[in-house]
Amino acid sequence: MRKPLLKILVCDDDSADRKIVQAYLQRVNDREIVILEAGQRPEIQNALDRGRVDLILMDIQMPEKSGLEWLTQIVEKQTAPVVMLTGFGNEEVAVQCIQEGAVGYLPKSGLSAERLAGAIDDAIMRWEQMQKDRANQAELERLAAVDPLTGLWNRREVLSRLKEHIKHAGRFGEELSLLMLDIDYFKKVNDRYGHITGDDVLEKVAALMLHNIRDTDIAGRYGGDEFLIVLPRTNLPRGLSVAERLRQVIEAAEMRELQGNVFSITVSQGFCSYERGEDIFSLIARTDNALYRAKQKGRNRVEATT
Repeated sequence: MRKPLLKILVCDDDSADRKIVQAYLQRVNDREIVILEAGQRPEIQNALDRGRVDLILMDIQMPEKSGLEWLTQIVEKQTAPVVMLTGFGNEEVAVQCIQEGAVGYLPKSGLSAERLAGAIDDAIMRWEQMQKDRANQAELERLAAVDPLTGLWNRREVLSRLKEHIKHAGRFGEELSLLMLDIDYFKKVNDRYGHITGDDVLEKVAALMLHNIRDTDIAGRYGGDEFLIVLPRTNLPRGLSVAERLRQVIEAAEMRELQGNVFSITVSQGFCSYERGEDIFSLIARTDNALYRAKQKGRNRVEATT
């Protein structure tokens, strides 16, 4: 059975210490180890930039840039697990290394092949668990921000992103538009075809929205059958074009109830362009007023507030 391959970068400005570490690594029998050595700042950076590294053994005392500074950079970029090495360390230094993100710490005094092998195994295990924890946390954060029915951003998240884009547009003087979309007579859909079909309609409308906006646009479920679409760097003509295309696409789409019968829906939309200096409450209120006018004028239309 082939041994697992491990690429280890040894960072130490003392060539004698590097050779000692290398000798110990060569005695590790349960893994096939590829050893990379770096003693100076350019060598370390080049090794980090060149490709995959599975583990980094970093001396705390490095020229130009300390081992802890390298640790901060590596942890920030999530490059690889780092085990810190030191010839003068104590418990305080070890604690600092762990707090800064190292997955292990070894004093050079008393270093042996067995201790190094144990530290490597422990570091790899810790790193794998950390990666799983990060992935789980990222997934939890995503789920907390997504509407479970439509897959769009939920109300809290879409408003948060809109607020950020308002801040950006105000700072850099960029165009920004907001579209508010409401399914016409959605209550009648639920009353006539049932809530399961109503949910299917919401899902299909959400999918049609995503397929007809840019990747940089932000679509979210504002509440019930109402949606928001944030259109960064979009002026009035461009935004109205997007809204009209959405109106036509949704009107032409076939909706199906549980028995397979086909029906259609329409949407009303309010559109508004951001005015320099206004806040999120003003922008949403003006967009909502435009949506109200679209409904008052017969629905299945787009109204804009300039």
